[in-house]
Formats: sequence, C-alpha cells, structure tokens
Amino acid sequence: MKKRFLVLFLILSLLSIYNVFSHENEEQFGLDHSELYPLSQLTAVGYGSLIFGILIVVILLFHKIMNDAVKKIVYFLIITITSLVTIYLVLTTLHLNIISQTKGPVHWHADFEIWVCGNEIKLAEPKGLSNKQGVDLMHAHNDNRIHVEGVLLDKKQASLGAFFHAIRGSISSDGLEVPTNDGLVKVHEGDLCNEKPAKLYVFVNGNLIDNPSAYVIAPYEKVPPGDRIKFVFTEKNVDEINPDIKLK
Repeated sequence: MKKRFLVLFLILSLLSIYNVFSHENEEQFGLDHSELYPLSQLTAVGYGSLIFGILIVVILLFHKIMNDAVKKIVYFLIITITSLVTIYLVLTTLHLNIISQTKGPVHWHADFEIWVCGNEIKLAEPKGLSNKQGVDLMHAHNDNRIHVEGVLLDKKQASLGAFFHAIRGSISSDGLEVPTNDGLVKVHEGDLCNEKPAKLYVFVNGNLIDNPSAYVIAPYEKVPPGDRIKFVFTEKNVDEINPDIKLK
C-alpha cells in the first residue's frame, strides 16, 4: 500500500512538471521573461520539485537499508537543490526588477465591456485553480477587469493587444476575436449586424481611439482613475453609440 502511494506521488509530480513546462512554452506575446535566462523561474522550480520528489521517494522506500553515509548524501542533495533553486529565484527576480521599465512589479487595472451587435460578450469562464482568464502578467478574473500584475520589460506588455493575446483572442483596428463559453466569437469590418455592414469602435474613458491593439492601459490600480474601456462592434454610426462603460 505504501509503495503504491509513493508511485502515485511520483506520477503526480511528473504530471505537474509537465503542466509547468507546457504552460511555459506557450507563446505569450512577450508576457513572460523566459528568454532572458538559461532557465525560466518556472522551469527551475519544475526541475527542483521533480528532483526533490524523487529524493523523498528514495528516502521513504529505502531508508531502512541505507547506511548513515548514504543518508547524509541524500539529505545533502535535498538541501543543495532547495538552496540552489531559492538562490536562482532570488537572483533572477532582482535582476528582472532592475532592468524593467517599471523598476519593479506593478498592479494596474482597467475595466472593460465587449459588445457585438447589441449583445454583451463575456469571456470564457476561467478554468483550473488559478481562476485566471489569461496569464500571470495580464489577465482577468471573470470580472470584466484587466489585471496587469508583475514586471514590465516593455510597456507594450500592458497593451490591449497583449491582453487579447493572453486570453487567446485578438484585436485589430477592424475586428476582434473573443473566446467565450460558446466558442470563439470572431467579427471583422464588413460583417453584418442586423443585416447591415458593421465595424469596430473602441472607446477609452468615453473617447474613440485608433489602433486599439497598441493602446497601453493607464498605470493605476484603482478604476477610476484607471481606464474604462468599451469595445463595440455595430452597424450604428459612431454618434449613435453610448461610449460610457457601465459602473460596477
């Protein structure tokens, strides 16, 4: 029974490491910093956790037949791998903060609404324990609020284009793609709303903007003064649209 538990523990550890690597290798529009270092922080934690888990299993399985010298070696390896991973995380975090444009982590917010042909569009429900629609640096929490949380090497990492990319959608001057619980909603200029050709309008704090993909949200934690953004795909003329976002 004990051996079955240990085997199950090792399998779960391997699966968790696989999930870490799979997440890390996703293209994220520059929303991670893995290219800066030999190992990303996630990879370092992943390898460290895997080695740590294997050593613990070895101790539990074979401690009765280990002599004192072998036990000391195994315990030394556990302390060493834990220390190395911790030091690596500290050094890479310090370096990242020093070279960042923001000189450290930020926590910015912007509220948003998405309307297509008169219907409000909601992002797909977040899945998993993280409760995030997007990635760590740029995400929502099923709250119609953009969250920028982390270190920015480039302000474009806090752009609307980065946000839509993070949630596995896209935005341009003539259309957008939004993942919902019912699938991907895709609209582009010329598509029909109410049997009439429609186009995309993006309002920030009531003002119409061009090139929404490149727009970087205002650097504020509270909304307002943080941005209130409204995406409207409609057949109506711009002067017929209410640009104001609903208050929470």
